[in-house]
This record gives sequence, C-alpha cells and structure tokens, in this order.
Amino acid sequence: MRAAAAGALIALFVVACGDTTTGSVTTSSPTTTTPATTPMATRWSCGDTHNGATALALYRVATTSPSVQMVDASNPLKPYLACTLAPAYGARSLSMTKVAFWIGDQLGMADLRSGAITQTARLAATATQGAFSADGTKFAYRHYGDSDGFSTHLYANGSDRTLYVQEPIGGHGGPGPSFGFFDQLAFSPDGSLLLDFNTFRPSTGPATLLVFRADGSIAFQASSAPGAIWSATGSTLYFYVPNQSGTAGELDRLQANGRRDVVANGLQGMYWARMSPDGRSIVYNASDSSVPDCGGVPHLWSLDLSTGRATQISSLISSSPYFVKPTVLWSDEQKLSQCGPGGPSSEDGVILAHDLSTGKDAPVDTSLVPTDVAGSLLTWNLLDVWFAPA
Repeated sequence: MRAAAAGALIALFVVACGDTTTGSVTTSSPTTTTPATTPMATRWSCGDTHNGATALALYRVATTSPSVQMVDASNPLKPYLACTLAPAYGARSLSMTKVAFWIGDQLGMADLRSGAITQTARLAATATQGAFSADGTKFAYRHYGDSDGFSTHLYANGSDRTLYVQEPIGGHGGPGPSFGFFDQLAFSPDGSLLLDFNTFRPSTGPATLLVFRADGSIAFQASSAPGAIWSATGSTLYFYVPNQSGTAGELDRLQANGRRDVVANGLQGMYWARMSPDGRSIVYNASDSSVPDCGGVPHLWSLDLSTGRATQISSLISSSPYFVKPTVLWSDEQKLSQCGPGGPSSEDGVILAHDLSTGKDAPVDTSLVPTDVAGSLLTWNLLDVWFAPA
C-alpha cells in the first residue's frame, strides 16, 4: 500500500452485543499465556481496484464465517469494497500498513503491503468483543460463557488478567439507536487507562462506567454517564452527567491526575460523543422535544472544549456521528417511526456525510459496497478510527 495523504483513516466497525454481568469488581492475578502453535487460517483478499486508498473503513460482517471487510472511503460520498480479512472478529490499524486483529482466542497481525498474516498471542479465553491499544501491545476483551453473563479481560505483555466477572441479568432490548453506546471498551490514546462501559449491570454492581489502570485496579467509576470519550492524546476522559430530572446535564472532564472539572453545563443530552481529530471539540447527537409524549428526534451537535459552547450543526435527523476525514462526518440517517426505545425515529439504512467546513449534508452512495457489507454499513457500529500522517 502506498503512502496515504493526510486525513487518511482506517475505521473499524463491529456489531457489539452484550447481555449482562457479577457484582463487585475483583481483579484476578494475571495468567501467563503461551504462544499458540496452531497456524492462523486468516487471509487477505484484495480486488484489482485496490491501489493504496487514502481512506479505508473496516467492518466486521457477522456471518457464519465472520470477516473484516475494508471499504475504500477515499471519496466519502461513494465508498467501495477493497479487501477482505477472513476469518476475523475485529481489527484495529496500528500504522498505514499494519492491522492488528483477533479471531477466537488468537491475536494476529496483518501486513497490508505483503499480505502476510502473523500470530502474535494466544488469549486465556475466546474474545467476543475486543479493543486494542493504539500501539497494539494491550488487548481488552469480553468472554461470553454458556449463560448471558460474561467476564472482562486485559491482556498485556504475555499475561491475561480477569478484571471482573458479571452475572446474568436476563434479556433486554437495549437502548434505542439515538441514545448512544450500551457497551464500550476503549484504551486511552497513551494506553495507560482502559474505559469499560456497559449499560446493563446487575443490582449488585459494578458501576456502569469503569476506568482501569494497567495493573487492573480501578482509577475511576460512575453510574450515571451514558458512555464516555477519550481526549485526542494522553488520558483525559470526558463524560456527560445528567441532572436528577434527566432533562439536562453537564460535560465533565477527568484528568490523569484525578482532577475533575465541569467543561459545559445546560446540555440537552450528549450521545455518541466523538472527539474531533484536532482535539478541540466533541461532536455528538442530542434529541429535541418535537414529538409530544415521545421526546424528539436526534440532530448533530458540536461542543467547543475551549468555550463550552454547544452548537447544532445539522438540521437533518441523524445519530452516531463519526469522523471519516478531518472535517467530514458520517452519521446514520433516521426517519419518523412509531414511538419506541429509541424515541419517535429509527435508522433507514442511509448514511449521511456532513462537511464541517461547508456545513453541507449529502447522502453517501453505497451502491459499490456488496449487500452483505452494506447491511453492516451503519456508523453506530464504528469502533475505532485511524488517520494517516501527512
């Protein structure tokens, strides 16, 4: 793959589904794992049209043989399928040519230039959902057993530590698409901290939002925030805290030294928060109150972190924004529907592109993306993003 221009990215999409989990957090002693001897069956397959794209989106396609499929998004208004990594459960780009991925209990590295696949580690359990640190040296994952409970693990330096085990709490429908994450695993940019958020916790705990240190100890916890977002660099965490009535709230900032302060208040919700590439603002969606007895529909907003000022940036109904260029966002269009868990609107399968430099919105043409991928082509499934250097 030739060098990509500034603003190139690899974006990872994954359908994450977690049902539940045990009470208090009890971190186990790390288990030393041994390298697997079983060869990896994962392989790259690229079409003739793949010639070193400047923007690539990686999707996990949930089939009987799951794969990560790379969609060329150099033109964010008309992406097309470029390559397939199969089988694979998920992946993250570590550089312009290296992609870390996992399949079952194996971690691997894929070289986009040569097509080489290398096994890098063996986990203590099978990973259903996972997240790599930016340099690929750490991997956090959830392991689901026979019940709907799960355990959460942290793998680093050849050791696999169980952070906690969460007991089953029964079935649930999950929050609607307008109301943000229900399950997050994300390392801080410097890899020193791990964000672990899950909406569905048993009454005995743990807190819905946890921040772990590298040794498995808890650095911070909260139970009212609907997810969180890391700063562009370092290890500063931003999270929304609703007021007691739930009608408004504030954006709090937690710094690495433990200092917590308020960045903005009077916000009418903050969901699917995404940090801008330059670290100066957070883009998110918030719902209005346009539909009596069912709240309202979501729109895109941006909050300036230096001033605390929030501004609506699009009049269209959409949610779950994500940067695919330094000044271009994708989001999932919604249309009015019956009132449900997500409010009075739901996704219609259309992706919208919003240009922050011009303020214009446009639908994304996905006609060059195969139907099996297009079915997963929703930005609310986006797990990670990487921009190439200049």
